[in-house]
Amino acid sequence: MRFGLSRIWRWPAALAVLMPFGLLSALLGQGGIWWVLSWVALAVPLLVIAAAWQKRRRSVVSEQQ
Repeated sequence: MRFGLSRIWRWPAALAVLMPFGLLSALLGQGGIWWVLSWVALAVPLLVIAAAWQKRRRSVVSEQQ
């Protein structure tokens, strides 16, 4: 199955924008909403990694059975 470039690079591009935003909001923001935004922005990549890891783990287990 062929995928277009926009579909392949959608998540990496979104994470590439989100990570610096999270870091800058944590470093430059003065508390309040900025810290909440930084926590959310920096947690999203971890959630994406966990979801991909879980998906990979499920596919490996189903291949072994």
